[in-house]
Amino acid sequence: MLVESKKVEEMNYFELLAWLGIGSSHPGGFRATQQNLDYMQVKSEEYVLDAGCGSGLTACHLAKTIGCKIIGVDINPQMIEKACLRAEKEGVSHLVEFRLADVNNLPFADNHFDLVIAESILVFLDKVKVYQEFYRVLKPEGRVADLEMVLLAELPANLRMQMEACFGSGTNPLPVEEWLNALTQAGFQDVVIKNPQRMKNNGNVILNELKKDWVLIKGLTEKAANFPGLITRLQKNAGFMKRNRGYFGFGLICGRKPTPPPSPEKVGFKDWVLQVLHWK
Repeated sequence: MLVESKKVEEMNYFELLAWLGIGSSHPGGFRATQQNLDYMQVKSEEYVLDAGCGSGLTACHLAKTIGCKIIGVDINPQMIEKACLRAEKEGVSHLVEFRLADVNNLPFADNHFDLVIAESILVFLDKVKVYQEFYRVLKPEGRVADLEMVLLAELPANLRMQMEACFGSGTNPLPVEEWLNALTQAGFQDVVIKNPQRMKNNGNVILNELKKDWVLIKGLTEKAANFPGLITRLQKNAGFMKRNRGYFGFGLICGRKPTPPPSPEKVGFKDWVLQVLHWK
């Protein structure tokens, strides 16, 4: 186990989420997920990639409510293990598959999915690079829908340092226009932000999601008792967002992969001669 070699206080944000198995620590929690799925209007015949699936909460909910086929990928094996358990317990293993994979280098062919969804992973990554990978695996006219934290005002240097201390170096939320520009640079069209919201003071998002998710409830009390630093660590992250929530909002960054223009027809020699004679 991770905690055998690391104290809770020493874990980076991803390690902490993986150890707890949290699938909805993103802004707005699972309520925002449900709202965004309504905006996406996913169809039962569509093939969906859940990039950075965590413990599989969104993927399994989508399978149960829509009945579409989904592949969820995450870089952390603990998350994949919990996601597979969730799919089995909720009876959707025939629709949902989970794989260990890096979103920077997805193990799928070009033009493979109808929809790629993500929830607050690109805030920690190279945005254009990952969006380009999403573009590659999407079919023409496929869509991307990415729930991300946005900056509502310029973040002072001292607050940016505190943010990185809480969530990890490289944490980089962008203003809305820069998120949309990153999607455009990757080749997407019709880029827009849907369901934009300001960050609300809804307490400790991580603890709230832990309490609501049956996969995570088991063992939580034991973890809190055995690792007293856990509550302090969670309060540190929650405290930062509570004090500085005026700088942050979130929304669903959306775009469409266009259909490429048809290739020009090759002209044979005979046709070329006829064209030349016609011109004369």
